[in-house]
Amino acid sequence: MSAEGNSSLKKKIEGEFPEQTMDVSNLVRTLVKSFLRSDSNYGAITDIKTDMNYIYDLVVRFIQVENMDIYALKLEDRILLSRTGPDFDNLFKVIKTRSTLQIKKDMIEIWDDAYNKILHLIIVPVKKHFPIEYANTREKARIIEKISLMTWTPTSP
Repeated sequence: MSAEGNSSLKKKIEGEFPEQTMDVSNLVRTLVKSFLRSDSNYGAITDIKTDMNYIYDLVVRFIQVENMDIYALKLEDRILLSRTGPDFDNLFKVIKTRSTLQIKKDMIEIWDDAYNKILHLIIVPVKKHFPIEYANTREKARIIEKISLMTWTPTSP
């Protein structure tokens, strides 16, 4: 498991503990806390080499127990994290002007910024935004289909 990409956050997280002595629940706790300390409203847990559902459940449980304003989304082989920034409403306006609405279902909207190859998943009632990069139209269609098949309710983590 690691933070997304080769970011400074990833290096900081990896430096916080010797990996061989860290159990999975402590690793999840460390990743989420490091995300909270970062300046970013978005994060991802990737490179998961164990049961994805187990890791996702640990993340959700930790977020709930600590009563954090973070939303976790399990998507394919990664867990995306989002927190609401003070500029969400302005960001949403920009997304609407630069992107095309692909899906509006239940409490979500998916906007496509084709120029930058980014899908913007917006969970409207809780003001959460997940930017999801894609490589080509096939991957974009697969991501949209996967998200549209998910069940979305106000009680989702």
